[in-house]
Amino acid sequence: MKHNGHKNGQLPMLALASYLMAIGDFKMRRVGTPCSVLILLVLTVLMSACASIYTAPDFGSYKFAHSKIAILPFDVTIETNPESGDLSARDLQEMEKEQGETFQRVIYTQFLHGQQRGRYTVEFQDIDKTNTLLSRELETNTTPEELTALTKAEICKILDVDAVIGGNMLLSRPIGTDRAMASRFLIGLVGNTNKAFIRMSIYEGDESKLLWNYEHVAKGGLLSSPESVARAVMKGAARTFPYKQQN
Repeated sequence: MKHNGHKNGQLPMLALASYLMAIGDFKMRRVGTPCSVLILLVLTVLMSACASIYTAPDFGSYKFAHSKIAILPFDVTIETNPESGDLSARDLQEMEKEQGETFQRVIYTQFLHGQQRGRYTVEFQDIDKTNTLLSRELETNTTPEELTALTKAEICKILDVDAVIGGNMLLSRPIGTDRAMASRFLIGLVGNTNKAFIRMSIYEGDESKLLWNYEHVAKGGLLSSPESVARAVMKGAARTFPYKQQN
């Protein structure tokens, strides 16, 4: 079931989901706690109970005014079993950072293929340029905390684009699989992922307005990879991506 705008009570449901996500700010490092598990369960129910796609009612006024958009690294949170002690906080942080960049790259590749086939009204900034500009900003003008606090409009200005695609991933795994996850991550795999919640959003560069939001809950498995999760997300997202050329 798909809806645009505020139809059929979608906005209250998405607002509630967004509120729950804001509680943890997708930084539930101490995952495995009752609170984080409860939030994940509620999010899963919400996403299965309502449409997972939102498009701003006035998106048409932005579509042909935009020429270039950038894809940001995704903010990844991996739920771990805190009792196992197999992964240090530093290792976990590195894993989350690398998976966020991997997801960014796969999403970019998928969109780039569509761009080369003339499917979209916009171009996508090369992610190497995107990440270089963000790193340069971090090194010269801001701290990591300040960079995180920048509005999407400020980020668009830094990147010299009309809009940005950003997102979050919450990966949940069965208890007691940290060692399996660590070893599989070394060869590029997500690990024994039980469920993945992904949110992908487009924000415009003048007022940081949300133009489009896509949310997806995917079931993982022992051999799930960032690539397979990204392709599963793109399979649904591409059909409703608002910058598509009109047939």
